[in-house]
Amino acid sequence: MKWDFRHHLLMQIEMLRGDISHQELSERLGDITERCLARYIAGKSHLTETEFRDVAKALRIDAHVLASAWREHSRIAGCGVPSHPSAMAVLRARYAARLPRKTPPLWFGAHHPLRSRQPTFEGRARFARAYEMLVDSVHGGMSARDIGALRGISGEHARQLMTCAAHTWAMNEGIDLSGKSVPFKNEARFVKNLYAGLRFFGQEKFNELAHRALPRKSASDREEIP
Repeated sequence: MKWDFRHHLLMQIEMLRGDISHQELSERLGDITERCLARYIAGKSHLTETEFRDVAKALRIDAHVLASAWREHSRIAGCGVPSHPSAMAVLRARYAARLPRKTPPLWFGAHHPLRSRQPTFEGRARFARAYEMLVDSVHGGMSARDIGALRGISGEHARQLMTCAAHTWAMNEGIDLSGKSVPFKNEARFVKNLYAGLRFFGQEKFNELAHRALPRKSASDREEIP
């Protein structure tokens, strides 16, 4: 299992849950925060700072204390509360229906204040290639790695080009893709994954404590033998 912030947060929640049942925790979180947390645990979205504070409130712990404990137990140095969703995530969740499949007459640099606003052949060609990849990602459901492999480039390079194309199209449409909190539909399996994960880490913690207690019990038994 990959150790990242999602699993560290799961561990912190289960440790701090104490005698609170999962049902009571669910009621404290509320439907919206619970779904956001479940989608984050499932790797489908990010948490906003407000949602993180709501989680801390449900656990009845100060948000700064939870964040500090989260960072302290994380192997990823220098990171804190997850950032807002990426531009691509916002585009897929909110504006996919507005994204045309046919490449619009745009070019890279069209909205950049320090670049020429006149179209260039190179700018149009680069945008068209990136936009085709963007359509494959948003409407075709392809991963950046697969899209890049089809074009002989890395997945990261494909992701960067698609992000640039997304911003270029969004600016032309008057859409802001930055700093948005993305709403998602209620998907029961993500909530189920959340509590399955919490129970898993709770059992792991119990097993760890039981394992630590074995040497002490063995030593005590030896002392009692006449």
